[in-house]
Amino acid sequence: MFDYTLEEVLELLNNIDESQIKESRHFIESNIDRFADIGLIYNLLLNKKPVQIGKTKTGTYKVVYEHPKQKSKDIYIYLIIMIINSQEITLKTIYPANSSRRLREHEPN
Repeated sequence: MFDYTLEEVLELLNNIDESQIKESRHFIESNIDRFADIGLIYNLLLNKKPVQIGKTKTGTYKVVYEHPKQKSKDIYIYLIIMIINSQEITLKTIYPANSSRRLREHEPN
């Protein structure tokens, strides 16, 4: 697994296609309980810009998108990004959260 700067992760997200997105077993199992619309997730990854991105550990990144149907919600997606001959993004987990969570993280103290 390689480590990327946040700029490199954003560039990768801007240039992926559907064939480069893989789903981990955990993602598939937890997605059933947390978020039923997998098509929406692919639409966000392929067509929208994240509102926040952060590194959680080497090779793992938290990517946040505004929820397109519920403006008071965000969708948090944890990704492991690997390069094996070609760029590949593995979806690890997903959960919706109130957008106020993201906004509070950026409030000055």
